[in-house]
Amino acid sequence: MLDVLIREASVRFGLGDKALPVLQMLLARMTAADHGGLQGFLDRFKAAGLGPLVQSWLGGGPSAQPISNSQLETVLGASGGLLPLASGRLGLARDDLTSAIAYLLPVLVGKLTPGGSVPSTLPEPVRQMAAAGVPLLAAPAASASATDGNSLTKWLPWAVVVLAILFGLSYLGRGRVSPTPAAAVPASAAPAAQDTTAPAASEPVGSEVAPASAQAQAPAAMPPEAASAASQ
Repeated sequence: MLDVLIREASVRFGLGDKALPVLQMLLARMTAADHGGLQGFLDRFKAAGLGPLVQSWLGGGPSAQPISNSQLETVLGASGGLLPLASGRLGLARDDLTSAIAYLLPVLVGKLTPGGSVPSTLPEPVRQMAAAGVPLLAAPAASASATDGNSLTKWLPWAVVVLAILFGLSYLGRGRVSPTPAAAVPASAAPAAQDTTAPAASEPVGSEVAPASAQAQAPAAMPPEAASAASQ
């Protein structure tokens, strides 16, 4: 009976291997003696205005009406209720957990109330599974690092893409860096000075000024006195 419900919850609501502890915690809360047992559990739904809904669950059968997530939240969703406890202990998404329990609850109540009434004792397999759920309800909540691991996994591919883009931009940036200016050329390595004998730019082309060497070779003009003496 319970094995079939575990498999259905595992596949239908994506609970995986956490379907078993979900069922154990649900049964532990449904049958807890300090909460009035199964009758006290059902009375909480009746107090929330869901009496006709609960009445349809008794004895099971096709007349059992489904319960919505919002209706389930009004009874089990308060602080310290089953929904926040199970979600925190098992690290399950609240919506997935609520949908799974909304499916399991009418079926379980129908199987635990044969003939349409709450029995004085419960079957042994149900008591054992409920006992296994008691420590789960008292266990510490799943660590934040474990529950955040799924979110990190979702963003990891995008982080890889961003890092690849940044690396590519950095590589292109290095290729576009302007070359380092050349060091100053030492004076000794500077080109030879321009020939100073070249005519100045201001001198007209074709100037008839004699070179200095030709002027040096020309005989000096004799003074008039010396020329007169030589002629005598």
